[in-house]
Parts: sequence; structure tokens; C-alpha cells
Amino acid sequence: MDKTTILLLTPIILIQLILMIINLVNISKKSKTKYLSRVIWVFIVILTSYIGNICYLILESGDDGQDDSN
Repeated sequence: MDKTTILLLTPIILIQLILMIINLVNISKKSKTKYLSRVIWVFIVILTSYIGNICYLILESGDDGQDDSN
């Protein structure tokens, strides 16, 4: 890989990692999720890259009072 390719891929990889960390922290804070179990969401978020992260954000977005911070 040349230097230009690495420079172009770096922001994409960083966005993916940040999104994954945010979702994993969010999953760990919730006591229940709407559609799938927490373990399955962890596997989906880790293994399916952007698609899994976006699906989690769309399907599990919003606060239903189910997190442990209440």
C-alpha cells in the first residue's frame, strides 16, 4: 500500500472504531434492548462493521428508560 492509500483509509478506519466503541458502551449500559439480546448485538456490532453499527443505532435508538443510569 502506498502512502496515499493509507492516508485515505485512516479516517474511515477511525470513524469505524469510534462508532464501534460508542455502540459497545451503549450496549453495556442498557439492561435490555428492544429487538435482540445484548450478546447478539455485541457480535453484530463487532463483526459486521458499518452495517451492524448503523443497524444498532437505527433499531435501538432512543431512551426507553431501560438503561441502568435511572
